[in-house]
Order: sequence, then structure tokens, then C-alpha cells
Amino acid sequence: MVQRIEVVERTYYDSVTLMRVAKEINSMEGISSASLSMGTEANLRILAAAGYDLSGLCATPNDLIIAVMGEPDLLDGAVAKAREYLSNPPWKQQGQDGGGVYRPKSIDGALSVLGDANLAVVSVAGRYAGDVATDCISKGLNVMLYSDNVPLEKEIEVKRAAAEKGLLVMGPDCGTVIIRGVAIGMANVCPVGPVSMVAAAGTGLQEVHVQLARRGVGTLHGIGTGGRDVKSEVGGIMVEMASRLLLEDPEVKVLVILGKPPAPEVEEKILKLASGSQKPVVLGFIGGKASGDRHPVYICRELEETAAVAAALAKGEDVGAVRSAMEEEDRKIRALAEQIGLRKGYLRGLYSGGTLCYEAQLIAQDVLGPIHSNTPLRKELKLEDSLRSVEHSIVDFGEDEFTQGRLHPMIDVSLRASRFEEEAKDPEVGVILFDVVIGYGCNPDPASGLVEGIQKARKLAGDRVVFVASVCGTPDDPQDSDRQRKTLEDAGVVVMDSNAKASRLAAYLLKG
Repeated sequence: MVQRIEVVERTYYDSVTLMRVAKEINSMEGISSASLSMGTEANLRILAAAGYDLSGLCATPNDLIIAVMGEPDLLDGAVAKAREYLSNPPWKQQGQDGGGVYRPKSIDGALSVLGDANLAVVSVAGRYAGDVATDCISKGLNVMLYSDNVPLEKEIEVKRAAAEKGLLVMGPDCGTVIIRGVAIGMANVCPVGPVSMVAAAGTGLQEVHVQLARRGVGTLHGIGTGGRDVKSEVGGIMVEMASRLLLEDPEVKVLVILGKPPAPEVEEKILKLASGSQKPVVLGFIGGKASGDRHPVYICRELEETAAVAAALAKGEDVGAVRSAMEEEDRKIRALAEQIGLRKGYLRGLYSGGTLCYEAQLIAQDVLGPIHSNTPLRKELKLEDSLRSVEHSIVDFGEDEFTQGRLHPMIDVSLRASRFEEEAKDPEVGVILFDVVIGYGCNPDPASGLVEGIQKARKLAGDRVVFVASVCGTPDDPQDSDRQRKTLEDAGVVVMDSNAKASRLAAYLLKG
């Protein structure tokens, strides 16, 4: 196959448009590969890993790259068609722009239409997002800051300003929020109920939300804070503020606070607040060192465990019995690994959810030893190249390096699908572990897209590699978790009921 790469200088298109145009070009006969992306360092590495020769290519993050592979006489036409689709997208029909409906182009304009609004969702480029959030706060609005790549000093400035006014800033890089049972961003269709959450972990919030629903317990509020909120620099400003507000809410019967282990001084503040509560507080600091239940505080180290304990408290059940049942589940997972057949070699994890990736590393390392990652548990285990796995590796494809000028992997599954084949080429790989996160804002059918890559990987590896996954979602989600699960299982994937169970099975398959 021959390639053609065209750089369109100082030209920007949003990631959704680029993904859809690339999909159209990929469907053209005689074209084996097509990619449209901004010229970030990560995207250039992705192109190189896909087999494109980038010798002599000069591109910046402000430039658009159109890259195609295929039959030589079709490449010019494919590039021309890509340009045509960018100018006049075929999926946009007459009237889709809303006709004469007034669409405000400023915060003041929006407030003139929605005078009672008290929440703004900010999703602009990270370098501008902090200033937009500050403007919202000055107008008395709480903020869901969806944008990533917001400078740390700007986050601190914005959160301090909001706290002075008694307003919440959820984020930055906050993809999931639940307000009175209404999901905002990438969230799931779950019942409303007595549990509320404060989460410095987006997919952590989703996983606990879903696991609560599977146990028949609903969620009233889910306040995301952004992962950096619990670090020393930010000081837990929003975790503490949101927790206080929810503890004062008479409708909240059980409070869950979750995320990666906070800085010691932040953890101390949270423990002090929780210990003085009149209602149960479940602390799900994933991989944290604290342990033991001291009513009203219950300590958990995994996401499913956090949900199981919170559900038991909400239903008035014995927490000790719940923990014993989970230990029995672990024995069943070991037996399942034996039944499937133990494998030799390395574990490779391909994740879209950052907290799920973190949890998978924690569980796998207890069984297999050190796990390499682009978001490692220890800095000496950081991968030199996130697209080149070594030994046991689990990669978070939702990290900023992969989402600058490219859609989040919960929306665009193509990069992970292609990685299945690359990982399967390594004869020392025995298990590939991955997550499938569904719900509002996510890919409409992620399992089908991922299965395309799995089928190619199976042609290379046969039965040498076992594929293990979990689906974070519910049957009521637009993608239907049951349908997603069946699609994966029909392709030979072993699907477990939680990320923790999937991670444990993947590790046991290699260690017994």
C-alpha cells in the first residue's frame, strides 16, 4: 500500500468532525487506512505506529493532518473527498442547525434566556476554560468544567474564587456529574435514591454509580471534582465543600467519597469531616493505605467494594456479611481462571477510563508484580513510549497525551481497536484486559468497534491470548449493557461483572 499525507496549516476542526470524516474515507473502496487529526506529538506517534512514514513531515498542533493509505491511483481522490467532507459534511442535513431558534453565543446571552440557571457547563480549549469559568462564577453560576489541559494555577484560582461565593467548581477534566438523578456528561441511566457521591475520579464515579444500580440502590447526586482537587496544591477545596453540602442534605442517607488516595493533609481533613458525621460515610480511596471500619466511616480500596458497602448501608444490611461474600467471589474467580486455562507471558491492558486503569494496576500488581503504564503507580514504571508496551503493561488511552486534538477513547474506539492487533503480535502476551464504558456521551456501540480489532488479533494469536473485559453501564443506557456484553462474548471475550473482577481474573490467568 502507498500513503499520502497532506498538512493543512493553521486549520482546526473539532474531534467529532475529524472522526466522522475519517470514517467516511475509511469506507471508500481501495483505501486501507485513513486518519484526520491535529498535529500534536501524540497524534504523530499514533500515525507512525499505524505504519505511516513521517520522514520530513513538518506539522504543529495547530495544523490538520490528512493521512491515507491505499491503492496509488485512489489517494488523491481520497484526500480531495476528505477536504470536501470537511467543508460540507454529508451527515449534516437541511434544517439541522435549528432554523430560526435563538442560540446564545455568550454567557450573558444564555442568562437572558435562562434567567434562573445556576449551573454552567464549560467545554472549550483548556487554555481558555479557566477564564470562562471565572466569568461564570462572577455571575453566580456553579461550574462543571469539562475541559482538560487547564493549568494547575488557574484551577486553584478558580476554585478559591468559587469557594468564597459558596459555589461549586466540578473539574477541570470532569466528564461526569449527577444532579438530582439527572446525568450530565458521560454518565449512566441509573435509579435515583439515597446515596450521593463526591468523586475525584470520573470513571470511578460511573463504576460505583452502576454497581449501586445493580444492587438496587439509586443515586441522588454525583459531584465530580477533577482528580487534582485532592492533591496538596489544590488542597481538596471542592471535595471538602461538596462533602459538607451533601452531609447537610436531609435527602442524602449515605455519602460516598472516592478517588485515588489524596495527599495526607487532604485525607486528614476528609477523615475528620467524615468522623463527625451523623450519617454513614464510605471512603473509597482506591489503593489507599487506611483500613478498617469505624462507624460512621467505612474504608474501601476498590470501586465495586465501595458500591457494595454503600448499598448495604443504604439497605440496612450487615457490611461484614457483604465483605465475606466478596471474599468468596474471589475464590470463584480463581476457579474460573483454572477452568479457562492458565496462560503464559505478559498482561496488556488497554483502558479508556483513568480510574479503572489505576484500579486494574493495583489489583494486577498484587498478583503479578510491577505493572508498567503511562500513568504508573510508581514513577520508575512509566513507559518511555505509551504505544510500546513492555512486560506487564496497562495503558490509559484517556490521558491528555492522547486527547489533544483527538476524541476521548470512550467516544472514538478506533485507536484501542488497532492496539489489540499490535499487542497480539507479541508472542509473549497471554492476556489482554480492557474496559467498555457506555452511557450518555459515549460511543453508540463501542463493543462492535472493539470487536473488529479483537477479530484481527485472534487471527494472529489464536487461543494464545485470552481477552478479558468489563462493561461499565446498565441495560437502560442508550447502548444497552446486555447487548454490549453479548457482542463481546460472541467474539470470545470473557466479560466480568466489574472492573475489579476483570482485573483479578486477568492476573489469575497468568499466575494461577
